[in-house]
Amino acid sequence: MDIEIALADFLRREASLRPYPGACGRMADKWVALVRGFSPIARYGRDFETDDDVQAWLTEPGGIAVAVNRIMRSVGLEKTADPQFGDVGLVIHGDRINEKIPISVAIRGRHGWHSRNSSGLMLFPADTYWKAWAI
Repeated sequence: MDIEIALADFLRREASLRPYPGACGRMADKWVALVRGFSPIARYGRDFETDDDVQAWLTEPGGIAVAVNRIMRSVGLEKTADPQFGDVGLVIHGDRINEKIPISVAIRGRHGWHSRNSSGLMLFPADTYWKAWAI
């Protein structure tokens, strides 16, 4: 699989979809499933389907950062200090991590980190990642 072509095709498909709950996490989960052949969320055994499901998870201690870290660790995906094209990471939308600064799950591309929210696709600079996992 040519990872650059696969990611470009994947992002085109994502861009055509209507908004859906937990978009950043779900998009990353679908990417891992495409590349690695399994859904980390499904293997973890706790899914989210509605906005209420997403909110319930995000309001738990640690929010999205703890949830993603638990999922990735439980399915055997290793952290990396040098994220490569196609890896999955957490990006920070601001200067520091706190409850008021949003964090998104994203996929490393050629020009930065690709993520999505209810408004559509987003691109964050390459240096905005906090944690990343090798895919």
